[in-house]
Amino acid sequence: MQFPAVRRRTAQRSASSHRVCIVRQRDYYELSLRRETEALRDAGFDVDVVCLREPGGPAVEVIDGVTLHRLPLRRRRGGPLNYLLDYFSFFLAATVTVARLHLQRPFRAVQANSMPDVLAFTALVPRLLGAKAIVFLKEPTPELGETKYGSPRLGRVLQAVEQAALRYADGAITVTEDLKQVYVGRGADPGKIAVVLNGPDARHLLEHRSDSARPDPAYFTAVCHGLVDDRYGHDLMVRAVALAADRVPNLRLRITGTGDYVDELRQLVEAEGVGDRVQYLGWVDMPTLVGELQRADVGIVAQKSSPYSNLVHTNKMYEYMLFDLPVVASRLRSTARYLDDDAVQYFEPGSAESLAEALVALAHDPERRRSLVETARDRCRTLSWEAQKPLYLAAYERVLGGFPT
Repeated sequence: MQFPAVRRRTAQRSASSHRVCIVRQRDYYELSLRRETEALRDAGFDVDVVCLREPGGPAVEVIDGVTLHRLPLRRRRGGPLNYLLDYFSFFLAATVTVARLHLQRPFRAVQANSMPDVLAFTALVPRLLGAKAIVFLKEPTPELGETKYGSPRLGRVLQAVEQAALRYADGAITVTEDLKQVYVGRGADPGKIAVVLNGPDARHLLEHRSDSARPDPAYFTAVCHGLVDDRYGHDLMVRAVALAADRVPNLRLRITGTGDYVDELRQLVEAEGVGDRVQYLGWVDMPTLVGELQRADVGIVAQKSSPYSNLVHTNKMYEYMLFDLPVVASRLRSTARYLDDDAVQYFEPGSAESLAEALVALAHDPERRRSLVETARDRCRTLSWEAQKPLYLAAYERVLGGFPT
């Protein structure tokens, strides 16, 4: 998701020693990062972020009181070697930048957001000088590496890095109870790990709503946004649309995002003969994305079953719920742990036929769609960022022993 141009201003930084740094290898100020920085800012911290620089963007900027230090590196895509070089170059540059910033004005804590897990060690110099290290493990890196590249040896190496990061950090946060139990099962201290779910900060999405954007009654529109990758089941979605076309003549699917699977996606749309039903929109800014969500009838989360996918939740699932979209999702362990069949229309992972049946069922049953939305809206009271933010801040308070006063 591309975050749109936001308000930029020069801020007067306080002389307070209550400073926190977050390290994240992204070249845009993603919503999940922004909700964390603003939670800490509102708790009284000065917040710095070390991240990548967008092409043509400034090296340093202040966005709503948070200072972003952008490193002039580019993301690579491709095989494991490219990713390794990418991660290693960012790790070195971020470690130097964090150390320099700490020596200028000390941090109380440095938070590293995975991936990769080795970013926990970017806190080396501040930690040696008394700061705390916190690692936010947003994805099971060993499972993802093994799923993506089919290499058990790579998975074992990444497990060793993961556990080293957890031992090194003074505190850790992850995104589901299932994922916490995996870390503990591999040797991590359970008392060190807090669980904070991926619920969105509604402010940064709802501010882009338009009163005029609503579903077109001429169509039954499904939407999917985010990374376009084989593991997210875009092939299943295209095949499901083809299978359901006769029973839902007005069915269409709109896909936004970018990733390694885009070329295959386009080829599959042509091969299945659904070019009039499946529209790939590419990478869109936030107002455009919100408009797409407002104009949709259902949102699809089609992750394929893997050791990785059964441990996590996708941001898009929560975003669909925020916009009162019925969610059609593959039945994966961690998702089903938190959300029952009365909140999500599940289908069998990896099955285009099952996904097609789910779409047909919802297309012909508006009452079921309303019921799913109402139940999901109720569940979101405990899953949203508004409910999760106190858990995030509590993890900081345990590590730091208190907040700025």
